Amino acid sequence: MKQPARRHAAEAALAAGAVAVLVLGQGPHGAERPAAHAQHPALSRLPHRMAWAWERAEDLRWLPGDAGVAYVATSVWLEGETVALRPRAHPLWLDTATPRVPVVHVDASTRRAPALSAAQRQAIVQQLVQAAATSPSRVVQLDFEARLSQRAFLAAVVRQARRDLPPDVALSMTALASWCAGDSWLDDLPADEVVPMAFRMSRDGPALRERLARDGGFARTRCRDAIGSATDEPLAGLAAPRHYVFSPRPWGAATWLAHPFAPHASPGGARPPTGAIRESRP
Repeated sequence: MKQPARRHAAEAALAAGAVAVLVLGQGPHGAERPAAHAQHPALSRLPHRMAWAWERAEDLRWLPGDAGVAYVATSVWLEGETVALRPRAHPLWLDTATPRVPVVHVDASTRRAPALSAAQRQAIVQQLVQAAATSPSRVVQLDFEARLSQRAFLAAVVRQARRDLPPDVALSMTALASWCAGDSWLDDLPADEVVPMAFRMSRDGPALRERLARDGGFARTRCRDAIGSATDEPLAGLAAPRHYVFSPRPWGAATWLAHPFAPHASPGGARPPTGAIRESRP
């Protein structure tokens, strides 16, 4: 998921302050899931409406009771043979009752292409396993906008992650809208949820937006579990069991309530906090 002018800033920050790691070995927990599968139990317990909380300070204690949060827990930077990790640096305030999903965000350097090695794959999977260990929702999400040349690597990451994650943990992954508009490469991946991002769709945007407005969602079966949209690119009429929403600015209750959610999850009023937690890692 990209924020405007974010790629080079992320590259500089990670190169300056992150820790390079190479992690080898694996300890599989479960078998891969087939492309056609029943909804994972952990996903069935997740709210229909989810706010994406990116790497900035966010106070979401006002969220309504039927909403959850998917927040960036760790950012992974791939460059050459190296892997750099940056745990979440900004505070996130949530009501204690709000379901939350940790997101492992992956970026790849454009100046020095990553080797896409087994060690880099293992490092990403390790972050997903670690995030799962502290996820009260028993759901983790992978966000990696892989280029065409990186698809095989991303597929290998998803397959290994599904093997290494405990069976009771659901693996969600984001997907570029173009991946869901006719391309079949996602069909055999063992992710438990695919979230097509129907925003920031670049040159394919106008045609894809027209198709989504006409059809109410994506045609491919793997891309019907969920939908992702942005507050500054609202898409009315989308239909999906779960709706994730990204805001390019810090979240506020008015922005949330104004967003056109999928029919399965109509907006509700804000709930008074029952307590608060602060999700942040130094």
